[in-house]
Amino acid sequence: MNSKFYYICILLSSFLNIVFTARGYPGTTNALDNAVTGEPIVECLEDRVKITFRTEKPFGGRIFVKGMIDSHECVKTFNGNNKNAIDFEVLNGECNMRRSRKIGPDQRGVEQAVTVIISFHDTFITKIDKAYRTTCFYMETDKVVTNSVDVSALPTTDITDTAKMPICTYSVRRGSVTGSIVTYATVGEPVFHVWECDSDMFSMLVHSCFVDDGDGNNRKTIIDEHGCSTDTLILPELLYNQQNNLAYAEVNVFKFADKVTTYFQCAVSTCMISEGMCVGRTPPKCVGAPVTSRNRRSIESKKITAVIRNSSDNTIMDDPFTMDLSADKIVVLDLDDSQSRKIGNLLNSEKILASALENEEKLETISAIQKNSSQLCLSHSMIIILILLSGCTLSVASAILVAFFLKFKRQDSVMFTKH
Repeated sequence: MNSKFYYICILLSSFLNIVFTARGYPGTTNALDNAVTGEPIVECLEDRVKITFRTEKPFGGRIFVKGMIDSHECVKTFNGNNKNAIDFEVLNGECNMRRSRKIGPDQRGVEQAVTVIISFHDTFITKIDKAYRTTCFYMETDKVVTNSVDVSALPTTDITDTAKMPICTYSVRRGSVTGSIVTYATVGEPVFHVWECDSDMFSMLVHSCFVDDGDGNNRKTIIDEHGCSTDTLILPELLYNQQNNLAYAEVNVFKFADKVTTYFQCAVSTCMISEGMCVGRTPPKCVGAPVTSRNRRSIESKKITAVIRNSSDNTIMDDPFTMDLSADKIVVLDLDDSQSRKIGNLLNSEKILASALENEEKLETISAIQKNSSQLCLSHSMIIILILLSGCTLSVASAILVAFFLKFKRQDSVMFTKH
C-alpha cells in the first residue's frame, strides 16, 4: 500500500512540475522563458571568430553555424548551464565560413563572415531564437620602404597619379556575355559564366574557383590556382579578351544530385598593364586543353576578340590584388521536373514579361481614352435628349394654353347669346 502511494505521489509531482514549467510559474525553469539581451560582441582573433552574448536567465540550448547543424565542431550545446554570458568560437575557414578578399583605397584585407544561430530549444527553432551574421575584417598593413639621398637644393615638383582599383564582377548570364542574370535554370541549359573588371589599366586572372550547394556539404573545385579548368567536360577553358579584363565560358548548367541550389565563387587577381606585371601571367597557360577552345573567338555583343594561348606554368597567386567574387545563387531544376521547368521558364522570360507589361500599359491608356470618349458622347446624347424634352414640354404647355383660351372664348360667346 505504501509503495503504491509513493508512486502516485511521484507521478503527481512530475505532472505538476510539467504544468508549472509550461505556465512559467515562479520557482520553475522554462527554457523558452528567456531572451538575448543587448547586442552580441564579436571578437576577431588571430585564427578564429569569437561571439559573446548575454541572456536574461542562464542559457540552456544550442549555438550553431547556419547550415552546419550536422557537424559537431560547428555546434555547441549547453545543458545545466548556470551562466548568463555565453561564448562561441569558429575557426577561420571552418564551418562554411565565407572568405572574401577586399581591395580598395579605404580598405584592403580579408573578410570572414559566418551566420550563427542562438537556439533556446535543444531540438526546434522557436520564435525567441536569434540569427546573427558575424563579420571579421582582417586589414592588411601597408609596407612603406624609405631611402634617403642627399642632393642639391633644387625646387621640387610633386607629380602624383592615383590609379583607381578596378571593380570586378562575376555573373552567370543567359544568351550572351551581356545577357540577363540567371537565377533559375534547367540542367543542360547553356549559360555564360562571365568575369569582368571595369578598368583598362588592369588585366586579370580568374583562378581558384569552386561550386558548392550552399550547405557546405558538397564543394567541387572547377578551376585550379593556375586558372585552368579541372574538368573541361563540365567547364571549358576560359576565353579572355585582348585586354585580359574580361573572361567568359559557355557552360551547360549542372548541379549536385538531390540539391536545388548552386553557388559559384572564384578568386580574381589583377595586375597593372603599364608596369609589365601581367606578361606571362594572364591569360592562363593550360596544357592539354582542346585546340578548338584556344583559337580566336569574337564576343559578338561587345565585339571583343578573345584569345587563349598555349604556354607554361605562371600564375598570379594570392596577393593584395586578389579578390574573391561570388555569382548570384542559381536554382537548378531537374530535367524531368516539367512543372518546375515551366515555372523556371516563366520566371526567366524577362523580355516577354517586359513586353507584356508595356503592352498592358498601352491597353490601359487606350482603354482610358475610350472611356473618356464614351463619357463625352454620352454627354452630347443627354444634351440632345434634354433639348427634345424641352421642346416637347413647350409644345404641351402651348397646347394647354390654347385649349384654355378656346374654352374661355366659347364660354364668353354662350353668355353673349343668352343676353
